[in-house]
Amino acid sequence: MRPPNTYHGLHAQYYDEFYSEKPYTDEARVVDAQLVAKVGQRRGELLDVACGTGLHAIEFAALGWTVTGIDISPELIALARARDTVVEFQEHDMAEFALGKRFRAITCLFDSIGYAQTNETIVAVLTRMAKHLTPDGVVAIEFLHAATALLHNHPVKVRRRNTDDGERILRISETSIDARRSVMAIDYEVWKSHPDGTEQETWSERQLRRFFTVEEMRALMTSAGLTSYAFFPAFSIAESITASTWRVLGLASMARRNA
Repeated sequence: MRPPNTYHGLHAQYYDEFYSEKPYTDEARVVDAQLVAKVGQRRGELLDVACGTGLHAIEFAALGWTVTGIDISPELIALARARDTVVEFQEHDMAEFALGKRFRAITCLFDSIGYAQTNETIVAVLTRMAKHLTPDGVVAIEFLHAATALLHNHPVKVRRRNTDDGERILRISETSIDARRSVMAIDYEVWKSHPDGTEQETWSERQLRRFFTVEEMRALMTSAGLTSYAFFPAFSIAESITASTWRVLGLASMARRNA
């Protein structure tokens, strides 16, 4: 049985094609600046949770971190390993991983925390992170912003891509919102046409993703033994969070315990 609520089949195979315009290098530099401001220039070990095909993880390694990336999808991990041998990529569920070491920085980007959906599972994920964090370390989590998900969501999106091999890839996503649960359900249909036009492959899957208010994420971090200290629009730290902010980056450290 394939793992739930992640990328599979054609959707995993062409993941990087669908997100080819995402500025991974710039995003990693913004996050790195925030991490270094907390832990100092001697960067050390970084864990990228829900790393996907590893593009953020590879950028962090290029910036001087010693990086481990984990993801529940064996297909995405295989693509990450094929791309890079410097980063250590491992297959793990983000709510259950136990790596036997601590990290100065832990990241979870591209609103991947939302795949955990329920408060209980999200706290489990955050608690796993806290248990793997050094006392002076920092957690950086990017999440979908509730106000924008509710007010500005696009029900249907279409992405078309042409590969270097001449294949044509089409993805249609249809999104519905469950406001009570703060969850969006996204139904994907993926088509691949071969260059000669005589064959076609198709794939369909549903993903569920949670969105959050800043107050909700702060409370969930607190429940997991973390203390949040900053929230700002993802990768635009000079701006303020508004109802048009799609994604928020939250920073947290280990909670201080009274002696």
